[in-house]
Amino acid sequence: MLTGNGSMYMNDAISRSGLKYFCARNEAAAPMMAEAYARVKQSLGAVCVTSGPGSTNAIPGLAEAWVDAAPIMVLSGQVQRDHTTLNAGLKDLRSFGTQEINVIPIVEPLTKYAVMVNEPESIRYHLEKAYYLANEGRPGPVWLDIPMDIQYADIDPETLDGFTPDDPLRFEPAQTGKYVDQIIDLMKQARRPLVIAGNGIRQGNAQDDLMKFLDGSGIPVIFSRLGQDLMPFSHPLNMGQAGIKGSKYCTAIMKQADLVITFGCRLSVQLVGHKMDAFSDDAKVVMVDLLRDELDKPGVPISHPMHADVKEVLTGLNQHSNIHEHPNWNEWAESCAELKTSNPMVTPEYLRDPIDLYYFMSRLDAISDEHHLFVTDAGSNYYIGGQVLHFEYGQREITSGTFAAMGLSIPLAIGSAIAAPNSQILAVTGDGSLELNVQELKTMSHYGLNIKLFVINNGGYVSMRNWQDGFFEGRRIEGEEATGSGTLNLEKVAAAFDVEFTRIEGWKNVDDALAQVLSTDHPEFVEVVCNPEQKIVEPMADLSFDVSRA
Repeated sequence: MLTGNGSMYMNDAISRSGLKYFCARNEAAAPMMAEAYARVKQSLGAVCVTSGPGSTNAIPGLAEAWVDAAPIMVLSGQVQRDHTTLNAGLKDLRSFGTQEINVIPIVEPLTKYAVMVNEPESIRYHLEKAYYLANEGRPGPVWLDIPMDIQYADIDPETLDGFTPDDPLRFEPAQTGKYVDQIIDLMKQARRPLVIAGNGIRQGNAQDDLMKFLDGSGIPVIFSRLGQDLMPFSHPLNMGQAGIKGSKYCTAIMKQADLVITFGCRLSVQLVGHKMDAFSDDAKVVMVDLLRDELDKPGVPISHPMHADVKEVLTGLNQHSNIHEHPNWNEWAESCAELKTSNPMVTPEYLRDPIDLYYFMSRLDAISDEHHLFVTDAGSNYYIGGQVLHFEYGQREITSGTFAAMGLSIPLAIGSAIAAPNSQILAVTGDGSLELNVQELKTMSHYGLNIKLFVINNGGYVSMRNWQDGFFEGRRIEGEEATGSGTLNLEKVAAAFDVEFTRIEGWKNVDDALAQVLSTDHPEFVEVVCNPEQKIVEPMADLSFDVSRA
């Protein structure tokens, strides 16, 4: 939360109620913190902001929660009802009261439920409905705008009407059974099947069901960016991350598969490619999704769209009497595993100075254990983290999966630390991304959160420089000379926000430095001096492998 005049009575009520609250330095970061909290806890994250600019400041974080499907509830203060443009009912009235804007039409496209509470007696109904909708189906944010005279109105809670949801039954069992039968029939015909799993598995509480299906069927699996922490990379069926910034060999496997079954994965452009041609033209593509519109979006080649609950379908598959009646896929799985073994992301050439980010993040992964949680930011560390983190001990990763937005590492780390107080948060950000929410370093230090923030010093905006080099012959816009966008004095930044500072230079020093940093439980700012010419490895389009045995 961040206090303000427009939410003053709510702020006071939060204080008097005994609710535990955490104060952000900018409303933009508060929903990001709540999103991380919600994703780690698999529960609701709550935000309180003030009216006008406080509400509009919160929209970037709201958008993150919307696209990455995090259940958060935003409570915004508002001026008294007779000072609102909504109640004035005048089309061209832009603002009425002090720090007032009609925020509901602005946030409606980014929420599952958004309303201004106009009657004190309706507060219980709106709270219960918002809470229900935030968590029901595919999770997402909700927003209640509460005018000041509603905030201080007298009510009798015992007399208020509540919200009763409709029958939650979404899918007919007979339809789900039909889908299960179709998948079984397709499996019987397949010679090279492949499963793609995404974050919907976790949101649908279907992790155990997925593992049971994979172990029972022996089908190789690849993961979306937000799904890859569901399974240790060392599992023989785990082929790592799919997509345009996936493993070196993912494109080859996806092209060779003759049956693709996707569970809890929306087949985004990042996964299927800009031309949406990740799969063979002859492949049968099954997509199980909770949302009809995901199945109907243009361009994605889905031959068997299945509008169903992923847990119900997996449960049906695991209970099906003919689940084991399929061709022998052992040689197909072995061929995929050979590709995985022979094409590691980190090779001896990365043992060099300046530190290569592939090497650094692979060592951060190697030294981590079951009490660590990863957070990554936009740019190089986002792509490389997706390629090298192995999650061998059940670690989680929280990142901006859809937007890949700059500046989220610090607020996401704060929300994660609050949600998992017994975990140590290993957060990575870039020297450019750092500046977008640098103010939240004070939140991190003030609360003494067990966050180790690794700031990659590679000269600033290395991802932007790479695409400027690749597409525009090195012509620069927003370069250091034009805008002063080079690296800050990071040691002084850490000191300004009362965070302990460490610097890591030289690849030979990485392991010892990491062991020292991770041995304490206080917040720490770690500058990692890395290669300013860092390149991102992309899947090899010409990589082929022998599938004749399969």
